[in-house]
Amino acid sequence: MIAGFQLIEEEICQKIKDELDKIGIHYRIFSRSKDEKSITEKIARKAKEGSPYQSNGKLIQDIIGIRVVTYFRDDVNLVKDILARVIAFKDEEIDSPELTVFKPKRTNIICSFNKTQSKTFSEVQQSSEKEYYNFIDSTFELQLRTILSEGWHEIDHSLRYKCKEDWQGHYDNERLLNGIYASLETNDIALKNLFTELAYKHFKSKNWEGLIRNKFRLRFQLVPLKEEIVQILNEDLTIGKELFKLNREASLMKLYDIDLSLPVNMNNLLLLLNGLLIKNERLLAETPDVILEEVK
Repeated sequence: MIAGFQLIEEEICQKIKDELDKIGIHYRIFSRSKDEKSITEKIARKAKEGSPYQSNGKLIQDIIGIRVVTYFRDDVNLVKDILARVIAFKDEEIDSPELTVFKPKRTNIICSFNKTQSKTFSEVQQSSEKEYYNFIDSTFELQLRTILSEGWHEIDHSLRYKCKEDWQGHYDNERLLNGIYASLETNDIALKNLFTELAYKHFKSKNWEGLIRNKFRLRFQLVPLKEEIVQILNEDLTIGKELFKLNREASLMKLYDIDLSLPVNMNNLLLLLNGLLIKNERLLAETPDVILEEVK
């Protein structure tokens, strides 16, 4: 592992964690920076495939790879929208689903280093006499996956992408591998729908904590709803109905945009969403001044 790249990798990962933890998204983050062996192997492989790297042309753009793996399918777009606010996206490979083709959906983004990271990269480059540094771009690759598709992508990358000749002429096997991905994509959709249905059942039974937990699916602190808030919700069912009808992604982006450092618990979430979107007067009366100031 090259020390300078490791420092950049750690800085990027920490920035991503800081941003996603603000609203409590469920995710895992994986990262790696290429070592000398990986770099030289990739240069040799691309030359063999007929698309060599050139110092004045195509460069290695994934010297550092960051993968954010979300628990839920709809969080992939949410994470992308959040990170676009704080990281410079340079290029994207985002596949659209095809009705008649079993094909994995990639969300791969090439991102530019910030000024500090570019300075570190330049110092590493200048301090080395290795020729391969001429083929490395000052970028990193960000991949977004769901937790169900993550294992499939690992297998595909190691056992198909890196050894394409093994699959030449074996179209049935290749289609079957893609079909396995298709089943995982279907399960991603079913998983999201399952929690939406569960949230609705909790709304009908006036289980407000169950409604909030399964509607928004965040890393909530184990803090129960305040008795005063539960009483208001029990007496005015329109609040729970409005809460259930909220667009989850748009609502969480609004919370992210106000950039208020509060613990991620159900009381704060409900009072923030009420102040921003629902605007129930009784809940506003229970809302701390620090939240009221922000939602204005």
